[in-house]
Amino acid sequence: MASVAVAGVKRRHTGVPIIDERQSYDVCSNLESSKRQRRHDISPKQNHRGVSLPNTTSNTPPKLGPAAPFEPNASIMLVGVRGSGKSTLAIIASTAMKRRIVDVDKTFQDVTGLSAVAYKRAHGPIEYRQRQHWILETTLASHQQDCIIVSSWMEPGLHGLLEKFAASHPVIHIARDAEAIQRYLKVADESRIRELMKYTASAFRAVANFEFFNVSERCSTLSGSANADTMDATMRGNGLASPAPYLTLKRAERHFLKFLSLIMPAKSIPFIESAFPLASIPTEIREFTYAVSVPLSRLLAHEWETEDIETGADAIEIVIDDAFTSEQTSFSGTSQLSPERASQISRAIGEVRRNVVIPIIYHVPWPAPTSIDDSRKAVYLEHVYHGLLLCPEYLTVDLRLDDRALHRVVEQGRTSKIIGAVHFESKSHSPPWTDPVWMSYYRKAQSSSCDLVKLTRPALSMEDNFEINILRSFVSTAGQPRIPLVAYNTGPKGRHSACLNKILTSVLPESLLKSSSGESHASSYIPPSLTPLQATVALRSSFATDDALKLYVVGANCQHSLSPAMHNTAIRALGMGHVYKPYSTDSLSDIRDLIHDVSFAGASVGLPFKVEAISLTHSLSTHAKAIGAVNTLIPVRHLNADGSIPDDALLSNARNSAGPVLALYGENTDWIGIRACIRRGLSPANAVRANTAGLVIGAGGMARAAVYSMLQLGVQNIVVHNRSPENARKLVSHFERLLSRDDIPLLSKIDGGKTHFYIQQCRDDPWPEHLRQPTIVVSCIPSQQTGDQPPPNFTLPDAWMRSPTGGVVVDFSYKVLDTPVILQTRAEAHRGWVVMDSLDLLPEQGFAQFELFTGRRAPRRLMRAEVLKSSPDEERSYPLQPRLDCITEQEP
Repeated sequence: MASVAVAGVKRRHTGVPIIDERQSYDVCSNLESSKRQRRHDISPKQNHRGVSLPNTTSNTPPKLGPAAPFEPNASIMLVGVRGSGKSTLAIIASTAMKRRIVDVDKTFQDVTGLSAVAYKRAHGPIEYRQRQHWILETTLASHQQDCIIVSSWMEPGLHGLLEKFAASHPVIHIARDAEAIQRYLKVADESRIRELMKYTASAFRAVANFEFFNVSERCSTLSGSANADTMDATMRGNGLASPAPYLTLKRAERHFLKFLSLIMPAKSIPFIESAFPLASIPTEIREFTYAVSVPLSRLLAHEWETEDIETGADAIEIVIDDAFTSEQTSFSGTSQLSPERASQISRAIGEVRRNVVIPIIYHVPWPAPTSIDDSRKAVYLEHVYHGLLLCPEYLTVDLRLDDRALHRVVEQGRTSKIIGAVHFESKSHSPPWTDPVWMSYYRKAQSSSCDLVKLTRPALSMEDNFEINILRSFVSTAGQPRIPLVAYNTGPKGRHSACLNKILTSVLPESLLKSSSGESHASSYIPPSLTPLQATVALRSSFATDDALKLYVVGANCQHSLSPAMHNTAIRALGMGHVYKPYSTDSLSDIRDLIHDVSFAGASVGLPFKVEAISLTHSLSTHAKAIGAVNTLIPVRHLNADGSIPDDALLSNARNSAGPVLALYGENTDWIGIRACIRRGLSPANAVRANTAGLVIGAGGMARAAVYSMLQLGVQNIVVHNRSPENARKLVSHFERLLSRDDIPLLSKIDGGKTHFYIQQCRDDPWPEHLRQPTIVVSCIPSQQTGDQPPPNFTLPDAWMRSPTGGVVVDFSYKVLDTPVILQTRAEAHRGWVVMDSLDLLPEQGFAQFELFTGRRAPRRLMRAEVLKSSPDEERSYPLQPRLDCITEQEP
């Protein structure tokens, strides 16, 4: 059994106006209107984008002319049918971007004193349309900046206003599955809902320049049971069930903010992935990266697992494999991408993007060896144009298109990087690599301003794998602009060149390895011939890369650390030869031999050496400098002529090779883990705002990382409590000094406000009256006995836990999972309190460490699962299997 938690549920959020979409909705009127137009065979009026208005079934190609970038403060408009979740997504965006919400339905009622339906009934449709047009025109003209505008209006008479607005602003069509819309509108007739979805989808796509599919979340309950006892256990958070249902909205929040970060200019919206090392390095400039190829038909059939497609992947290549099947296209001269088909594609892309953090490549295969007729070209372009609406990080366009069509696609790419591609599948039509046609394709990509070029052909013999180097040599002398080249042979005989190709080689998920030969003949999908694991192992076997290197976790007592199990599982899954071991020592000087070993690949630094380890480093990251502690050491094997560390020393290209260690780079990923845990546990009702208060218990190195993570989340009121008030004052002074010098690179916008610190000297002190109750609490006190001192029996005073919406408590204890603070928080789960323990924190910071150590994307769900599996039973009083079962429901 499964319960559905949808992102369209309205909730009250302090300081944000609530928009209620649940107005009377005249479904029949709209549908009958569209049917009347079709019945009389009215020729559809064409708008300036060359698309029929919504009484047809055509999809929307983009506007002519290059798409100009948006201004950072440009207002964002969300359009879509009622029940699609626009209001909740608007609240998410307005909270993150510090923007005002403007709802045109509410504006209409404020101006006229009547709802739209009541006004239309009282004044007639003509007067209603005139009034509606004037209100929308006025609203758009007066809210050009710093707003999130929400609208369900789809009347054809409004299209001109919306298209004009879309020329300089994002207009995002919020799509949703028909089942969710039907539940929301409470319409029993499924055929009416299908007609409504078809009509509204065409109407909104006619004016939108982007489309976001709002995936309905499904929150599984324990053992498939949905009885009252189980749901009570779920909500109370006693370790026996999945997370509280409202936390499923966290995935919708991350998904939508990621989507907005792809649309808006860089740094105009905070996004959690920006903290991870590889997030700032374009995939195409890293070496030996892989795109796991998944056909759309399998996604639509739900024949995929997130862990399977993300393990070893640097990108997910979604192949629209059935665009030219008889079921989808009639080729009758009026072939068009139907609204239903477009929604299927949007849903598949949305479901993948909600579950992974790595880039998406949208690929429509070319349906013939050479040129194609106009009908097939129309189908191809409609699928490509729809892909542009979904804003994938990469999108392929075939270089066999005519110049005009190719330039038009490239111009509309906005933030999507365009891969100019040519693949010959037929061996009889495939020219050899020495043929000049390949360089003509490369030059065409250059002249068309493509971002990458991908050229592939089937290998007829092993010699073809060496001939490809002739093409690479020609490309190296092709002049500017130098476009990254993806070039290799396909098929079983082409695996050699596929392994040695350095950029975005298409690979097969491990689960499809045995079934790939059984793909449907109706599909145009030609599966790759190797998996990312096979590719990595082949590179090692050919001595091309990836020496077997040594990694360590270093601390006073590391023999029971879960880090080796977590990292070694990830290393094996990716096919690398590294080994990660614990190294316990009482003196940091003992590790000097480790770090000067030619096979040293890096080390995790544990207590009590996080501050002392700075003395070993030659350079620190800005984060480690600000925190004043390191938990990660990275070897540097290449220096500048003046002895300084190169800016690109941490690129993945230099990570997996042995050699003399010339310097050490220090990083701190603890703050990344803390930040991620806070984000995962903080409900949408407690989203960070100007009046949010955070509480840090402790004043040591981990407390510094906790304060830093709160600063990066935009928390402006931070309270510190420690047994030694003097140490608390030192911690506060440290960060006040950094903020005054502007020495902290903040990832979240603070609205020009100032950060305020407070010290709670005594546990019995009341919470400051002028502060909001804390909704973020990070406990950094040791739970185990240290020296002759007994472990502190610390709990939070009731006066500090009176937030009416609960909050999140992060506890760092690695050896005891039932600390007093954890038990206390679980007991308050019914009031909205969520606890994140060390089994949550360890993998979150470990993802960043893995990227630094290996230069590869961390297989996140695999690492989370291994931490839970390896946790000793004696450290807790409850089973971990339910948490393992819910791995797929967590944020990626």
